[in-house]
Amino acid sequence: MIPELLRPRSHLLIRQTTGAGKTFAVLCTLLSLAIQEHRLLTTKLKHTSAEAFDVQALNTLVVVPNRELALQMGQWASDLLEHAYPQMSRGKLVQWFVSGSEYEIAQRKYLKRHGVPAIVLGTPRALLELTSGRSAVMTATAPRMLQQLDRSQDSEAYVRQLIRVHKESKQRDEVTADGLRGLRRLVIDEVDQVLRVPGRNASDKERKLRLDKPRPGQVLVDRLLLETCGLARLNAEVQQARLLAWQTRAERDGEGLRRSTARGWSKDRDPALGAPPAAPKSQPKVEDPAVQQLQRAADLVGQQTLQVTALSATANSGARHWMQKHGWMSSRPRIIDSADEPTVPASVTHHCLVVEDHDTVRNFQAKDDRAPDPSTEETEGGVWDTDVAQRSAEAQLSAMDLMADVAANTLAALRPTGSVVIFTRSDASTTQFARVLEEHGVMARDIMVHFDETLRQRVDQAVVEQVGSVTEPYRVYLATEESARGIDVTDAGLVLILDIPKNAASYAHMAGRTGRFGRTGTVVSVVPVGRRGWYESKMRGIFSLLQIKPLPAPFVE
Repeated sequence: MIPELLRPRSHLLIRQTTGAGKTFAVLCTLLSLAIQEHRLLTTKLKHTSAEAFDVQALNTLVVVPNRELALQMGQWASDLLEHAYPQMSRGKLVQWFVSGSEYEIAQRKYLKRHGVPAIVLGTPRALLELTSGRSAVMTATAPRMLQQLDRSQDSEAYVRQLIRVHKESKQRDEVTADGLRGLRRLVIDEVDQVLRVPGRNASDKERKLRLDKPRPGQVLVDRLLLETCGLARLNAEVQQARLLAWQTRAERDGEGLRRSTARGWSKDRDPALGAPPAAPKSQPKVEDPAVQQLQRAADLVGQQTLQVTALSATANSGARHWMQKHGWMSSRPRIIDSADEPTVPASVTHHCLVVEDHDTVRNFQAKDDRAPDPSTEETEGGVWDTDVAQRSAEAQLSAMDLMADVAANTLAALRPTGSVVIFTRSDASTTQFARVLEEHGVMARDIMVHFDETLRQRVDQAVVEQVGSVTEPYRVYLATEESARGIDVTDAGLVLILDIPKNAASYAHMAGRTGRFGRTGTVVSVVPVGRRGWYESKMRGIFSLLQIKPLPAPFVE
């Protein structure tokens, strides 16, 4: 992975197990490249330090799905530079941006004082506000090589010129300051979370809604690739050429096939009148030479052009095809996939508890050997079966009280070392649940406290005023899957999932907050039995897909 970033030859798609250190390794590499290029500019090319930083402005853009991960990566970068390169200006090398009035004012002041850094990282919405619209304070420019292209040419001439310029840049040994200008590295961390591509079973309504209202991450990257670098134009030309080729083949096949596959009655299809005519054989697919040329052009990646790197432990083929279709990635990216490794680290122990009712909690059953209970077939599987917005206030409080009771008993039985991360439903209020947990003797904080020093001090002071001390045996953090995606709580020894995972990828990312970097950890999932045992059956499917064998919890009879 690191050599591919140091010497870019193609776009990258990195898929490795959670907790393997993908994000940290990429960040270290990006910092090393920025420092290496700064030294090249100041020594070999005789630039002053200020001139070198001006050349490097916004060389690299890192897009992350949530502010927690942005703040964590920013803190990592700050610590690395402070210890390894204390003489370097951190504000000139890297800055991070997240949404929220309590952060935006300080971020804008810091940006105004230090200028646009070499590495900009942040959440999609914050980066959109910084780079577009009337309030834009920084502008992404295309690499010098792409600026030389005449975009008014027709597609074939444009592609020929791009190939020629790229070959010339490879043959040129010397590196110039102009060759180092512009956006040359685009990194999208947790790309499947940034994209949220509709699944294969998504309804037409969901797909149309996504087309009408794209996510901020999609808008940001589309704008960068199309308006700034002009690369998305190549992919649009490819799609148009393919469409024209498909239409030509359809016309060549004739009308017979369309008539034979039409819905409703047709005399040609009526069994009483004879067999339908044989459908004409489809001609073998022949790619248009222009399409092949455009595909090759989309694969042109070098040190003086733009490399796109996408990371996620659960980036599937659907996300990759979506990126290729929309021009984010070439037709032949370099895929680094640890397919032989489990998605969740093997050092993690998994338990699953099933809540039958307010008085009964049992261990998960790998096989459903019980006879169906007719009395439960048409009833709801408890208050967890309905969305928060559809519950009454009393039902919501009852659900939270039940979850808090299970969480408190689990913590008392396991007595974990280190921190604890509790995942709640994405549509539930973590603030309200924290108050309910407190009634059960568990002092919990929002996961944001772990990454914001000022917020942590404020919360700890409030705890001191309330209970007189913050020296509990472990810290308990509340999170949702969205807020904790990609983050690293170094000493997390236990993850409690008080939420029904949406799918296997959802479970993998929540469980992956523990057992990181080879450490041991424990994951306890708590689910209601659900209507006809549906939720327990869903957990069987998730464990099967992830090749996980949950063990019976020793503290449950």
